[in-house]
Formats: sequence, structure tokens, C-alpha cells
Amino acid sequence: MSKQLVVVESPAKARTISRFLGSNSQVLASMGHVRDLPQHELGVDIQDDFRPSYELTNNGKKVLKALRGAAKEAEAIYLATDPDREGEAIAWHLKQILEDSSQVPFYRITFHEITKNAVRNSLQQPGEIAENLVEAQQARRILDRLVGYQISPLLWRQVGKGTSAGRVQSVALGLIVDREREIQAFEPQEYWNFEALFMTTEPKSKFKTKLSRINAEKALVPNEELAIRLEQALLSPGVQHQVAKVSSSPRRQNAAPPFITSTLQQAASSHLKLSTAQTMRLAQGLYEGVECGGEGPVGLITYMRTDSFNVAAEARQEAAEYIKKHFGPEYLPAKPNIYRSRKSAQEAHEAIRPTDIKRSPDSLSPYLSKQQLRLYSLIWNRFLASQMAPAKQLDHVIEIESSGGELATLTWQTDPDDKSKSLPVGTVCTFRAATRQTLFPGYLAVYSMKDLGEEDELDEIAGVLPALKEGQACELIELLKEQCFTAPPSRYSEASLVKALEQNGVGRPSTYAATIHTILDRDYVAKEKSLLAPTELGMRVSDFLVQKMPQLFNIGFTAEMEDSLDKIEDGTLDWVEMLKKFNEQLQEWLGAGAIPPESSIAMSDLEQLLQKLFPDDFAFKEPESKGRRTYDDRKFIHSIRTQISEKGKLSNRQWAALLNTLGKYEPEHPNFKPLLQEAGLLEQVKATMKAKEKKSAKKKTVTANPALLRLFEQMQAIEWEEPTKRGKRSYDDGKFFRSLHKQVKEDGSLSEAQTTVLARLTAKYAKQIPEYAELCAELGWEQPETRPVDTQQANKIERLLALSEQINAWREPSGKGKRTFDDREFVASLRNQYRLKGGLTERQIAALAKVLSNYAEQINDFAKEAQELGIVLKQAKQLDEKCPKCGAVLVERMGRGKPFVGCSAFPKCRYIASGKKKDK
Repeated sequence: MSKQLVVVESPAKARTISRFLGSNSQVLASMGHVRDLPQHELGVDIQDDFRPSYELTNNGKKVLKALRGAAKEAEAIYLATDPDREGEAIAWHLKQILEDSSQVPFYRITFHEITKNAVRNSLQQPGEIAENLVEAQQARRILDRLVGYQISPLLWRQVGKGTSAGRVQSVALGLIVDREREIQAFEPQEYWNFEALFMTTEPKSKFKTKLSRINAEKALVPNEELAIRLEQALLSPGVQHQVAKVSSSPRRQNAAPPFITSTLQQAASSHLKLSTAQTMRLAQGLYEGVECGGEGPVGLITYMRTDSFNVAAEARQEAAEYIKKHFGPEYLPAKPNIYRSRKSAQEAHEAIRPTDIKRSPDSLSPYLSKQQLRLYSLIWNRFLASQMAPAKQLDHVIEIESSGGELATLTWQTDPDDKSKSLPVGTVCTFRAATRQTLFPGYLAVYSMKDLGEEDELDEIAGVLPALKEGQACELIELLKEQCFTAPPSRYSEASLVKALEQNGVGRPSTYAATIHTILDRDYVAKEKSLLAPTELGMRVSDFLVQKMPQLFNIGFTAEMEDSLDKIEDGTLDWVEMLKKFNEQLQEWLGAGAIPPESSIAMSDLEQLLQKLFPDDFAFKEPESKGRRTYDDRKFIHSIRTQISEKGKLSNRQWAALLNTLGKYEPEHPNFKPLLQEAGLLEQVKATMKAKEKKSAKKKTVTANPALLRLFEQMQAIEWEEPTKRGKRSYDDGKFFRSLHKQVKEDGSLSEAQTTVLARLTAKYAKQIPEYAELCAELGWEQPETRPVDTQQANKIERLLALSEQINAWREPSGKGKRTFDDREFVASLRNQYRLKGGLTERQIAALAKVLSNYAEQINDFAKEAQELGIVLKQAKQLDEKCPKCGAVLVERMGRGKPFVGCSAFPKCRYIASGKKKDK
């Protein structure tokens, strides 16, 4: 009987945590949310204080039996979901569905890093579910549902089916559309830049400068005519050039704070070219645990959804010790660096940092994928730098003044129509050179913003500047002028959009990636050279929403809603009162922007009309199946009559479906036209059918299964394996997926063979597909049963993989028929499969153990390890012969399906006897 049950969200997190707990603990995964609002109805009773109706999610249905079974056997249940609103809500829902199965106490435990100390400390100090956080999450979910369910139907009628509105997504779309309109309206302005190369004799040196000021004002050369006049004047005889200013100014450059969610997404986008979704998926993997050789899975970073710059005192101390040891005491600041979080940040959270600063990126390179390692390096360097001393620098500036010659008579006027001030006769040009010298690198020793391309710290056109004196004469060697034009504002990248949302107080750390994914997924926005451009559909949706309900999708109002949710979390605002106030405003806006109903016919008249059109003996068409749904006109008309009789009204969706059904039968039944004409519905029916025909003409003849489309959408975020070559064939999973995706978008279907291969591909990357189990069920594909993590089997696999890392000398690949056997590649493929899928089959585990037994000489204490892991070793048989190469005893071993004779000194000696095996 398990003494305690610990429930987390994911199998990876469960696997990591199970290592820290004893045999009296069982760790299970809920696979995310177990309950949510229903998919096909509002699910909120507005009249009853916005009471939500929850139902089990598809994942919840799959894991409920295992969770309830484990709960019955437990003496205490610990809910260890993520430390934020979503995690708190998952914990609350878990308690709700498990309370009936167990009368034992429930505890809430949280930790911001998955380490042994953090997990054990949380178990020693368990708490209760934070109701305020649950209410804040519930309020946000209901807010989004109210907006989506009441505004999306307006979009369906005016813009098109399948469109939707969202409280945050529509604001993000609006920012992108507004920026696109700015770009379209932009008119470039001409200007000219000047660069000058000067030379001095004492010391003899050359240095480049840029024209900085004209007559003590910022240099502005607006057209070619003035550029040529200025050029001629500067090159004319009699012009004198002398050093007007030489200065060196000390500066301190402080380190940036450690990452929070938004800044990590921005840096990963700029430096690593990762999307927000890819960044969060990789970060979640680093947080939940990565297989690190003999250590097993280890949580490498703190929780990745945070807006707080806080750092635990222990982490600061460990960083200080690391800096002192590896860089020296001078790299430590006089006082620990403390960074201030924004007002709404959750102070209980920490910034994103390594769980152990001693785990350098180099030490983890054997265990992390290329993208994981790059992201971890970014986080590690940023955190270490944030705890280091500032950089000490000198900014050197030289200014050269040019005057005399034709400049003395040149009157500088950039706008001839401006008569507001009198202009002096004569022009003085100031050229400037600047460079920055680092005296002490401080934090720049590990992390430079400029190295990451995040900002251009200083224009260092001059390179190293010579030691000059003020008043010193210079000679103009070369003068270059360049025509330029002002650039339009750039489109948003994912990183800059996140920054804009954060600066405007829209969204929170947990929503940025999901918001961007939604607007891309719905084809409101497309990526063009990694920048976000609104599609025609996106612009129509945004224009409609802004026109009909400008208040609702105003940035300030959306930010105000986020502040209200923060107040609910703080316990200073009642969630029901907030929703009441919001809903009152929403209904006012809906009334102002509402579209007239499809028909003004009275329900009693409609009921009589349907009785005339569809008598009891009416010949309906045969039911039609599309995907997993069956459309039966007879049942539909019956349900409409029942709805009218019982409720006296129809929803917008029911009206649309009814008009479509009437249009289907009108051409075949002569009595339909006069009856519809009399009821005032004929024109609406014709308009409905015309719109349907127009839409159908745009569609392909074959329509893809919606589940297949959803699968392709979710697979776009997969981190694909590197292409491999086997024999003469190359295998590129990413390229193959893209070709299938293109075919589905163009033709709507796949062949049976393509579908089979796609099913295998999805199984390979199942861990990276959020709705893998649900989609397999909808597509009729077999998929592994969702079950609690088998920690014993996982530990065995991890130990075997760790042992394989000791092998330095692998046997050369050998062929058998058309097959090639390569031990190194085989073990690498199993390692990668375990990383991606979280498990191996019993057959694969046995094959891995067999391969390792062939390299027993290279593995420390392999006999002992094999005994503990239950591996049966086949001892090599010693022969009476000596190795002709080194003189060691020859032995007979089992190879791939047959025995062979080789040197017992392998791998130092690689002799293998050719031909038939030796006589016994």
C-alpha cells in the first residue's frame, strides 16, 4: 500500500520527481487539465453568479481510472502541479474528482525547481489549495468564454465561418494590423550621410568620422542638391580642419536581470531564431527533467512561466561562489545584485535560472539536444552575468570642426519655405568619431547583449582612436556621401510582439505563446521572413471587431481586465462582481454592434410553416455521414420543432442550419417557393444557398479530415531529428512532414501508404504533440495506452543508456543480406526514442542489454551492473590459440546471430579471425 500519492501534470515531471522519493510514494501524471468548460456550449450559468459547468477533458477520461485507483490505496495525496494559476486550477479540479474515491487528506505542494531539496522541502511543508488563484483562473476562463461565444457568431455572419474573437488574441491581431497600415501609409524621406577620413601628422594616423552637426545643430542633408553643395564646399581650397574636442568619459554598464518569460522568448527569438512556442516547449523540457547519464532525469532550470526577477538567496550565494572560483573575487559586485519586478509580478515566483550553477553548458552537452543546449546556455549565461560586477568602460570621442573656404560663404538652409528665423552667413561642420574601451569586462566576460544582436551598444566606426590634442590641425583625405531614405516601421516579430503586449499590460507569461499560436493557427497572420504579417482574413476580422466593438478590444481595457484578474488573485476583488460588471458592459457593446436577426418571423408562424413544408409523409434525403458525424434532415427538423415548442426561440447557429436545409429542398419541391415567399423567407434562403455555392467553389473537391488538419497544425512545432542517411537513402522527418502537409492543403487527402507512414511518424514524436491520444482516436489509429509512469522500467532504461556512454570503441558496422548492423547507431536511436517518447518496448530493452554485454570489457563493474539489472551474461569461451597480432588469448563470442573468434584484448586489439570459426 502506497503511503502517499503525488500527482503532477506530465510524465516527464513524474519521472524526475519519482527519483527523489522513496518506495512508499507513487507519482502519477494527470496529462494536463482533467476538466474544462464544455466544447460545444457556453457552459456558464450567467444568472447563477456565472456558475461554470465542467466536464472531463479527453485526457481526464483516459487517466481518471488510474488516478482514482491510486487514490483509494493512498494515505495522503499531494497535488504537485505547476506553481501558477493554471497549475492551481488543475490541482483544484484533481481534488474535486478524487475526493469521492478517497477520504484521505489532500495537500498542495509547490516548487519552482525540480530538485531533490525543493521537492522534499515542499513535502515537509505542505499547504492548501490557494482559492484566490483558482478563482482568478476560473474568472479568466469564463471571460474568454463569454467573449468567444457571444462575439464569434457576429464574425461568422459578417466575415466567414470558422472565424473567432478572443479577448487577448484580437488585441494582438489589432497591433499587427495597425503596424501593417503604418507601413502601407509610410512615405520615405530622402537624406544624405557624410563620412570623412582625416589624417594627422603628429602622431601620424588616420581615422574615420561621421558628419554629426552643422552649425551646432543635428546634421540634416535632405536632398542631393544640398549634398553636392556641401561636398563642394568641404573640398574647396582654404577649408581648415582642426580638433575641436577630445574627451574620455568613464561609464559603468550593469548586467541585465535574469530572464523572465517574456525576455527569454525575446532573446531566444533574436539569438536562436526560435518561435515563442518552440522556446516554451524546450524550456518546459529543461524544467521537467532531462536524462543526464547516470544521474537519471534532472530538472535543469526553474519554472519557466514567470514575470518575477526574484532570485533565491541560496542561488545567489552559489552563483557568488562559482564566480569567485572561476573568475576571481573582483568579478563579484560590492553588494548582491537585486532586480525590481514590475508591480503586477508574482513575487512568490523566481526568475528563470539554472537549478545548479555548477552544471555548466559544457558539462551538459553530451545529454542535451542542440536546441536544448543553446537555450540552456542562454539561460545559464544570463543568470551568471546578472550576479556579476558591472563592466567598467571609457567612451572616447574626437570631434573635428571644418570651416573656412567656401564654407565661410555658404548659408545652410534645409527648408527654403521656412522664413521663421534669419540664417547666419557661413557654415561650420562638425565630424565625430567615437569608440568604447573596456577597462574591466565584469559581466561581459560571460554575456554581451551586443554579441546576441539584441542591441547596438555603440557605433564604433573609428576603431581605435589616436591620441590627439584640441586645436590640432587635420587633413581631409577622403569624403564620402551616401543617399539614404528613412525606413518604414518594421513588422512585428514574435519577440517584438511579446514585448509590445507586455509593455501594454496585455496577457501574462502563460498566455504569450498561446496567443501567437492562435492567430497563426487561424490564418489571421502569416510569417514572412520570420516577421508577422496580417492576412486578408486577419485584416477583415480586426477591422470588423474594431468597428463594431472598439471599447472591448481596446488595449487599455484589455490591460485593465488583466489587472482585475491580478486583484482577484491577491484577494482584493471578488471574481463574481468583476464578471457581472464586465458582462453588463459586454451586453451594451453587443447591443450597439449587433446585426439584425436572420428573420423577423414569429415562432408560431414558423412552426406552422414547417408543418406545411414537412408533413409526416415528407420524403427526406438519406442521412449523410461526414467524418464521425451523421447529418439527418428528418431528425434536425424534428429537433427544430421541439425547440420552438419548448423554448420559443432559435439560436443563430440553428437559424443558419434551418435556412440551409430549406434551401436544399426548395428546388425539388414546387410548394416551397410560394410558402417561403409568403413567410418572407425566400430571399434569405436564396442568399444562404448563394453564399454556400460561392464558398464551395473556393474549396477543393476533397476536404481533409478536421482531425488530420489539427494534427498537422500541432506537428508544425515539433523539434525534428537531424536528417540521417541509411545506405543510399536519406531520411528527413521534417522534410517528409512538410511534403505531406502541402499535399493535404492542396488535395485534402493522403494515400493509404502515406497515412500509415504518417501514423508511425506521429508515434515517434508523440511527446511533442499536445493532443496525440485524442487525435489518434479520432483518426482511428492505434496508439499506446495512457498509463502511470513505470518508474522501475524507466530507471532500468536510464541505467542501461548511462552504461553505454562508457563505450569508447564501437565495432565496425557489419552487413547481413541487405541489412547493416551498427551498434553505435542502434544505441543512439534508442536513446533518442526514449528522449522523444519517454519509453522503450521490452524487446528494445532486451536488445539494448544484449548489445551492451558485447562491450563488457569497457564498462566498469559490468558484471555487477548486469546482475542488478537482471541481464544474463554469456561468457566468452577461451581457446587454446594466441592472437597473431598481440599474443593474447583468443576467445569465442556470440555475434549477430552466429559465433565468431576474436582477441580477448579488445578493444586494444581488434583482431577477428576470418573464415569459419575455430574448432573447439
